[in-house]
Amino acid sequence: MVGTWWMWVLALGLLLGWGLYRVWVRRRVRRRTILEDALKVLLDCTARGVPCGAETLAARLGLSLSAALALAQELTRRGLVRIQDARLSLTPQGRALALHILRAHRLWERYLSDYTDLPLVEVHRRADRMEHRLSPQDVRRLAAALGHPRRDPHGDPIPPEDGELREPGTPLSSWPVGKPARIVHIEDEPVSILEQILAEDLLPGTRVEVLETSPQGVHLKVLDEDRDVWLAGVVASHIHVVPMKEDVPPKKPVMTLAQVPLRQRVRVVGLSPRLRGLLRRRLLDLGFTPGAVIEPVMESAFGRGDPRAYRVRGTVIALRREQAEHIFVEPLAEANETGAQAVASAAGSPKPPEGHHA
Repeated sequence: MVGTWWMWVLALGLLLGWGLYRVWVRRRVRRRTILEDALKVLLDCTARGVPCGAETLAARLGLSLSAALALAQELTRRGLVRIQDARLSLTPQGRALALHILRAHRLWERYLSDYTDLPLVEVHRRADRMEHRLSPQDVRRLAAALGHPRRDPHGDPIPPEDGELREPGTPLSSWPVGKPARIVHIEDEPVSILEQILAEDLLPGTRVEVLETSPQGVHLKVLDEDRDVWLAGVVASHIHVVPMKEDVPPKKPVMTLAQVPLRQRVRVVGLSPRLRGLLRRRLLDLGFTPGAVIEPVMESAFGRGDPRAYRVRGTVIALRREQAEHIFVEPLAEANETGAQAVASAAGSPKPPEGHHA
């Protein structure tokens, strides 16, 4: 009986010790996460050329001012930050760590966007958690596996380990009226604004023109789809654009593969930027790459011709309409006049954005 009592005491002590250890580990991880997030904020301020103090950390990280001051002091003790005239700046060691975290975040977003079907908002949330778990060796392996991509799904540049960060483009809220532009970057924070941008399908690569700027917001035309969009000023400021190249000729009318008549040969222009994840990867692997010649050869006798069979690169492949609608094509130059007229009449408004690539 006495032996049994001591066994229970020992088991309870081990259980309590394990629980305390877990609490200690969680607090340690949470503290490291906050420290690394603060370094990312400072790196962002440096890239934008704006001053950063404890007030900025408090606002960006959701902390009280006293907690932000304590955080800045801890970063200083660790040799990651300098404090001068109430302004915070990164030391070389702090900048290297901040670049590592940012690089890990954007590479993980690229991975999730290309290899999963997660929504873009969820991609950002998952990357926010994963960025703190990847070692420099993990990041190098991930970059190599992805083919060393240059940008993340939001259009942000993925910096090399020793690379420089530059703010991409000009905020849409400051863009002049009547000057066509191309979206190169959308901010991924705060999430509420990102969701509004995605709801309007304003993705990197989309061509736009500002029609009007007022205190109520920005009125713009999406040139690729000939539609108007109204954005609040704060939302427009989270979209960055660059001038459209003047030497690029106007886009010829294009259509989706789902609109091509049977036996009409067409050439792939690109894939829709809205097509992401596993389906995009599958279509590329099947040969639906820019320049590929495709011919619809057969359609199902059931379901109003859906799916259809397409000949591509010597192979016949079946696609459903919702899949074919993501493939932009154009008529071949050698197509006969009748076929070209059929294609022109079937073509709709969707067009791939300038500079789009699969």
